Amino acid sequence: MTVVDLTGNDFKKIYFPKYHEFQDVTEDMVKDAKHCSDTFHDFLVNNRFLSSVSCFRVYDNDLFSFYKQAERCLKSGRISSLDIYSQWVAICGSSMICYRFLTT
Repeated sequence: MTVVDLTGNDFKKIYFPKYHEFQDVTEDMVKDAKHCSDTFHDFLVNNRFLSSVSCFRVYDNDLFSFYKQAERCLKSGRISSLDIYSQWVAICGSSMICYRFLTT
């Protein structure tokens, strides 16, 4: 996809984890977060324009942090949504800025 081809809805559908607030951490959720993080990072690295926009770099970091925290929690048996809440809030905030950028 080029920058012209990426819509706000595509961004949400492809690169935003299928996690719902206050959902316990599950293996499927961690796999989905990893997939979103890996594919978004690859997309960003290969898109010169979007990689130069700071909100997309922030989202990339926030998404990776969410995935890694969820993975650590799952491995240690801490599956409460409270253990990943701060990372979830971060990706929600940074994703909204990216979404606004793509829809204006």
